[in-house]
Amino acid sequence: MHNVLMLELIFTRALICGLLGFLGLSLCACASTVVVERFDSVHAGMSRVEVIELLGEPSSLWPLTLKDDGLEGERLQWGDGLSSLASGAAFHGEPERAYSVVFDAQGKVVRTAVPNWVADEEAQADAQRARRAARGDQ
Repeated sequence: MHNVLMLELIFTRALICGLLGFLGLSLCACASTVVVERFDSVHAGMSRVEVIELLGEPSSLWPLTLKDDGLEGERLQWGDGLSSLASGAAFHGEPERAYSVVFDAQGKVVRTAVPNWVADEEAQADAQRARRAARGDQ
């Protein structure tokens, strides 16, 4: 009887710890306000140090190889969730759900990418502005 109660206690604690860990990762998965507000300031030629000073520490770092990625260097990401981390481990290419900055072998920015949802919102806002402008021209 004592062993059964001990196993139940261990299982319950493990389950609670697992749920708290998952919740913690989920809450940390979104990009900070600093990243969202400052990401447009990142531009080609900036150094890795300058980008980290501007955006803060990245949530993940991915080494890039000429064979797999088309250039030697690294990609830093901000706002990773569990799915973008898993996708990044399985597939090469730009993440769809995180802000990313790609650096060449000399540590200089060569390109940036925003999450798909940001690009979609920007496209919708552009279309709405175009419709308003067209109505104003009539």
